[in-house]
Amino acid sequence: MKILCFTPLPYGDGTGWWSRDLALTVRGFRELGHEAWLVCWRTSHSQDPEGRPVLLIAPEEARSPDWWQRQKPDAVLLGLWTMPKYDPIRAAALSATPRVVERCDSDGIRLPSCGHQKFFQNELVAAWDRATPGRRVFGALTAAGKCLASELAAPWMQKRLRKSLQLLPFFLAETPVATLRLQGLAKTLGVPPEKFRQVPHPIDTEIFRYAQPAPAKQPVLVSVGRWQALQKDWPLLQATLHIFLDRHPEFRAVVFGSGAPSSSPHPRLALSGPAPAKEIARHLQSAQILFFSSRYESFLLAGAEALCCGCSVIGPREVASAEYFASFFAGFPPAPRKARELARALDQEAHQWRQSRRNPQAIAAKAVSQFSYPHVASSILAVWREIQEF
Repeated sequence: MKILCFTPLPYGDGTGWWSRDLALTVRGFRELGHEAWLVCWRTSHSQDPEGRPVLLIAPEEARSPDWWQRQKPDAVLLGLWTMPKYDPIRAAALSATPRVVERCDSDGIRLPSCGHQKFFQNELVAAWDRATPGRRVFGALTAAGKCLASELAAPWMQKRLRKSLQLLPFFLAETPVATLRLQGLAKTLGVPPEKFRQVPHPIDTEIFRYAQPAPAKQPVLVSVGRWQALQKDWPLLQATLHIFLDRHPEFRAVVFGSGAPSSSPHPRLALSGPAPAKEIARHLQSAQILFFSSRYESFLLAGAEALCCGCSVIGPREVASAEYFASFFAGFPPAPRKARELARALDQEAHQWRQSRRNPQAIAAKAVSQFSYPHVASSILAVWREIQEF
């Protein structure tokens, strides 16, 4: 079976692509015996320098039914974020096969009607993070104007989105919360809510796994993020960890990622900067807790990676995946986005580990069974089978 997995992003030389998202899904399809290809924008290279299965094309080719028909795909997976501007690509892919599904990669807040405050917050934070440092205020003002325009143009936006959702047979949301939000939006728009199915992002479980022989879990907390991003909320992370570490002298914390301060705000908080996936996995395999402080996430890959390494995952309840991840270790209901509340949630989780009420092998086994890239590929194949038997 020939499968094309398309996203309108520049590929470059392929660095960082093949351990996550659509490229990792391609690996899953191939492991199951299918001829799968990643398709994205051609930039500095006309083909992958390592010969990996990718087709690099120009935007006009993606919008061309002729290009898709020449490829003769049996099925297509699109990564278009349900954005109406990509309708020509959806239509072009459908001209080649009816088995076209799309990843939403969203927390489900697609229009102001899904939640005005959350929609405006997400738009402002995303605009701030996309802008260069010297243009962030301008970017935030532009986003504020866009939010106001979204209110005024709500009927038009709903009509455009309805048209996009009517084009394809199924859309894949990453978490139960996002799925429910998008199903509710579909009902509002007069679109069948069953178009939305939950299929999580894949995880590279060859790297992120609870290794055997299993390392002993230590009182260590790990956080991973791009801390210069307003989305990740470094001030909340710092405040929460400060409270927690002061109350738990047996614990230490390790923070990976760019944008953190040059000096640590706490003697038992190590700032490790960006690190290869294998190094992060090694720390997660011996840590007990992954903590995140994000304002929003469509999925939170670091959380799923931590679960596959036998960690529990704690973060604010406002994030769509917080409750979903807690279900993997029978965790407490997620806390609100306040440092003292989140520190209290970490206190409770640390107590569970201290009392040996957390089973890292069971956490990892459940996570790997849902997030491994062959399993995710199988789940997508099952959705395609509902469109037409093959």
